[in-house]
Amino acid sequence: MKTPIRIFIFVLLLVQVTVAQTQMKPVPMKPGRWGPAGYIVLLPIDDRPAVGQFAQMVGAVADHRVTMPPMELLGRFTKAGDTAKIESWLRTQDYSKVDALIVSHDMLAYGGLVASRRHGVDLAEARKHLEFYRWFKKRYPRIPLYVFSTIMRVAPTASMETRGIHDELARWAELSDRVPKSNDPKLKDELDQLTRRLSPKVIEDYLAARKRNLELNLALLDLVREGSIDNLILLQDDARQFGLHRQDQAVLKSRLAQLGIENKVPIYNGADEGSSSLVSRAVLDKFNRKLRVAVVYSSEKSKSVIAPYEDHPIQFTVDSQIRAAGGIPVSEYEEADYRLFVNAPGTTDGEFNLFLTKMIKELKEVRHIALADLLFPAPHYSGADERIIEALKREGLIDRFAGYAAWNTAGNTLGTTIPYANMRVLFRTKLNDRADRAARAETAHLEFLLHRYAGDYIYHDLVRQKLNERLREEAKNDDSVTYELTREKYERVNREVAVAMKPLVEKFFSNYFKGKAYNLGTYNGVKREVTINGLKDLNVYLPWSRTFECVIEFKFDYSGN
Repeated sequence: MKTPIRIFIFVLLLVQVTVAQTQMKPVPMKPGRWGPAGYIVLLPIDDRPAVGQFAQMVGAVADHRVTMPPMELLGRFTKAGDTAKIESWLRTQDYSKVDALIVSHDMLAYGGLVASRRHGVDLAEARKHLEFYRWFKKRYPRIPLYVFSTIMRVAPTASMETRGIHDELARWAELSDRVPKSNDPKLKDELDQLTRRLSPKVIEDYLAARKRNLELNLALLDLVREGSIDNLILLQDDARQFGLHRQDQAVLKSRLAQLGIENKVPIYNGADEGSSSLVSRAVLDKFNRKLRVAVVYSSEKSKSVIAPYEDHPIQFTVDSQIRAAGGIPVSEYEEADYRLFVNAPGTTDGEFNLFLTKMIKELKEVRHIALADLLFPAPHYSGADERIIEALKREGLIDRFAGYAAWNTAGNTLGTTIPYANMRVLFRTKLNDRADRAARAETAHLEFLLHRYAGDYIYHDLVRQKLNERLREEAKNDDSVTYELTREKYERVNREVAVAMKPLVEKFFSNYFKGKAYNLGTYNGVKREVTINGLKDLNVYLPWSRTFECVIEFKFDYSGN
């Protein structure tokens, strides 16, 4: 009996030694050992990076994979997407592992955001696609269906086609709402003159598109009421304080009250960021989480400022964007899951300095801090506040944000920053149960952070401004030259953008990300970290024949231990 006992003791000691060695010597992580934490199917509003790529990167921060239709189905700029093929694609996906479906109604019904502003698709044709929502909920009743739709903006899309009428039609729409409420004869005279100058066909098409869109949005409310759509957000595309969109909003709010769902369907400023907001909402809903967000404004006055291209005060937009993305605005500063700093117009230099000092202090305390930079200087109305960027560089805090954005409208920036921060905080506090999954999510977070600096700071501040100035000089100060580039000019400018952007992005990466190790936490008694080794597959190009945005693609080469 002694021999078996000795063998047993030897084996037991061997197991203990093996376990001890495993704890002392971390096993290198193999990316992809575990699959993503979840899957989402998304139909974006068009093929631009802000509406698709951003949403995918937001999902990746919480280790969720976001799948979209092939880009060729989505159209390009003024060419509408193929709505029949898009619906077919949606109907034929494998939803067995999918956590949520997110649909841009503008893409499904009209072929995209730009197409939604024209009367190319009539009401009867657009209405046919409403049946998809009923079909999906009957076939997949347990998969949440999230839909976002826009309320048509004041002006048509700026392009070669609308070059001569863009501003006049926007002013006509503004005065059409304002004149009946005013006793100012000058405004009425101006409206009469615009009506005579604009082609009756232009006005007819504009009003027909607006009427069609309103009818379809009203139909979406009925689908929410009957349970065919689980969550709907209505986004007010670029707006002014006055305009026919205000009348559309009033009709929709009245219908919401009639249906008893006024607290279920929000209406607020935005458009492009809808997909990112709903990716965040879907993931938070999946885990039954509502993140508490404490907001820090750059000044008290900035809360009441109405940002360019919007028709509500900034505070309303902030609160609306937080709720739409699955959060709750809170005033209890210490109880918040994270803090959202909002740099906005209406702030004095003294107030800004206090705001910046507070943000820097809290970043150094390694709190979850996000920044929505809404201080967009004219005439570009897009880009980062360079005072903040320089302060972050000086203090070594470039890579500390839990979320960051500084592009286009206030709604666009907020609807990028908040979903991004939501996914970052959710993962760090809920989902980081596996080391290799944590390495993927940490790397995805850092990739998106560099991506935002590359787009919002490097492109908009350092490259695009100079590029637009040169294009205007070539066109003898014609602002419309940047609306839509000719084919020859697009090819040239596209090359120039790539040549200018790549070294700047590479330098920024080398200065602030390369070689850094980031703590993931402790797994099975072992402290894990991920190291960013390099930048690979960097690609930069203009997605549309204009300078408004650029596609920036890259991946981090990383290793974990």
